Amino acid sequence: MITIDSQIWIYYWDINALEHQNIKRWMNGTEKDGILFKEEIILSSIIPIEIGHNLYKTADLRKDLDKEIIEDLLLSLISTENCQIIEVDELLLVDVTQKMKYYSQLGIGGRDTLILSTMDRLKVITIATHDKNILKLRKYRRIDPVFKAPLILEIDEEFDEQLFKDKLNDI
Repeated sequence: MITIDSQIWIYYWDINALEHQNIKRWMNGTEKDGILFKEEIILSSIIPIEIGHNLYKTADLRKDLDKEIIEDLLLSLISTENCQIIEVDELLLVDVTQKMKYYSQLGIGGRDTLILSTMDRLKVITIATHDKNILKLRKYRRIDPVFKAPLILEIDEEFDEQLFKDKLNDI
């Protein structure tokens, strides 16, 4: 099981993003052997909302993604067979509220805390993200697929800010 953070999906669908090709290669693979075909994907319900917000916000400036295409992409995401959308309930909100006390000090906001709480509830240990603050959380296995060779940090492995910056220059 894996959670794929909102920004990774946005790069996946934004053909103009510098990160698009590497994300697409990681998600699809070369022969449909990418992560989308190998893993069960667990998504907090906030993720499709964040994706839609970002893509709709820029839709008027783009020619490649009009609002109908964005709607189709979002509907395909939430109806994908190996993708499970987890709704927010009262117990999850209590968990998020408690964790925000700690995570906010690390630069992690409420929406990302909801994603992490959803992962914790379902015992998902792997997240694909490009968010440096989440990449620093040693509790999870973290994958940043924006790089040609994805940055993979195992549980308890420390995030190297300089390595991250160096790899950013290679995109």
